Amino acid sequence: MKRVLKLFRQSKCGASAVEFALVLPVFLLMLFGIVEFGRLFWTSHALQETAIATARCMGVPQVECSLEGIYNLARATAFAESTSNGWFVTLDPTLIRLDHDADCRGLNGFSSVAIEYQFRTAVPKLIDVLAGGTELKASACYPNQ
Repeated sequence: MKRVLKLFRQSKCGASAVEFALVLPVFLLMLFGIVEFGRLFWTSHALQETAIATARCMGVPQVECSLEGIYNLARATAFAESTSNGWFVTLDPTLIRLDHDADCRGLNGFSSVAIEYQFRTAVPKLIDVLAGGTELKASACYPNQ
């Protein structure tokens, strides 16, 4: 019996499997963290680009944001939604704030856009630790023409 226990203790057959089992959770956590952080960063960029495009659409009268050459809130909101959908980000229209006569950095006569978005992730606790949360905000101003 002692001989069998001694052989069992000296055996190295399953060492790789044990090492892999110890490293796998950390590796998967890092892998999913990198993927989710990249998605978070990409979504944040998409929101900012949407805010800029919408502010420009409001400031420079464009067909997409106006009705018969006059600024239209409903069309501008629809433009923001369609622009974000082009980035595969679906916005809640109630979280899009548009102001056609706003003050930006102490100057008046600007079109302002503010967007809030709740980022959905598979690993929310990890994103909270790495990125400071999943609530994203984007804003932009553009001078009215």
